[in-house]
Amino acid sequence: MTSKRKRWTSHAAKLPSPMAGLALAIASLGWTWENMTPSLNGAGQLTGAIIASVLLLLLMGKFMLHPTILKDELSHPVIGSVIPTFAMGLMVVSKTLGDYFPQAGLTLWLVAIGIHVLFLSAFIYYRAIDFKLEHMVPSWFVPPIGIIVAAVSFPVSDYQWLANAILVFGMLAYLVMLPLMLYRLIFCQAIPDAAKPTIAILAAPASLSLAGYLTVCEQASIPLVALLLSIAILMTSIIYLAFFHLLKLPFSPGYAAFTFPMVIGATALFKTAAWLTLFNNMSELAIWIKYLAEFELVIATLVVVYVALRYLGHYFPVRFKAIEQTTILESK
Repeated sequence: MTSKRKRWTSHAAKLPSPMAGLALAIASLGWTWENMTPSLNGAGQLTGAIIASVLLLLLMGKFMLHPTILKDELSHPVIGSVIPTFAMGLMVVSKTLGDYFPQAGLTLWLVAIGIHVLFLSAFIYYRAIDFKLEHMVPSWFVPPIGIIVAAVSFPVSDYQWLANAILVFGMLAYLVMLPLMLYRLIFCQAIPDAAKPTIAILAAPASLSLAGYLTVCEQASIPLVALLLSIAILMTSIIYLAFFHLLKLPFSPGYAAFTFPMVIGATALFKTAAWLTLFNNMSELAIWIKYLAEFELVIATLVVVYVALRYLGHYFPVRFKAIEQTTILESK
């Protein structure tokens, strides 16, 4: 093995797997901006997908070069629960790929679902053989409920049945897990500081369920939409307040947990606003929901950019500092 390859292998081993969550957020953010600025004509979605693809390819290299590390991380109660964001990121990228190469996009979507199922199975196995309630953190929502991203991004009507099945599975998992998670957070010991960034994930399941539901269901139930929308807005508002504490925590790769919940919240609101326009007497409410969606999208963008900069500053401190100094000199 050459010294150059050894260096790459060594660097790959140090890549943080939670970075997949940041990749997922970046890909989703570009897609969501298309809702607020249609004049982008797909440029936002493509840009987000390209950046996300680079991050996901780096992580793929890590997983392929170091399968033992992947196995160890899958067995960890926190890291193992966020690794499925890798597959979720692929699902979002597959949507963009499908716009240019439909068959390739469909193939990637199916592969991503398969990878997610494998990660979900590993998560269930490792947690079943070593279950402790105090190990439970909000990121445990990711493996069973995060797969709903496949329903949001499903490419062709031929797979409507699969998207429906995934949506039902994810929403039932949320129904079962939410009371248990709330019990753990209220009545058990506090979440350790290292895992506290995962608290932000509480904002994601309701928004993701709502986005998935409005994507695959042609005749959505008004009471169910109202319920999911209420929970989504409530949870997102709580996390906004929690950010005053969470952003004071020392930087860790877990900061990636701040990103996707904010983006999917805005996505769900844009889909809700579009759905409300189908009703003649809901036009004013649709306008207000769209205003809220735009506000959440701005917040989500700031959070994603902030976390991305913190990642750059932490993992590439010398280069990042040089870029920062050059920018300062040019502005003078």
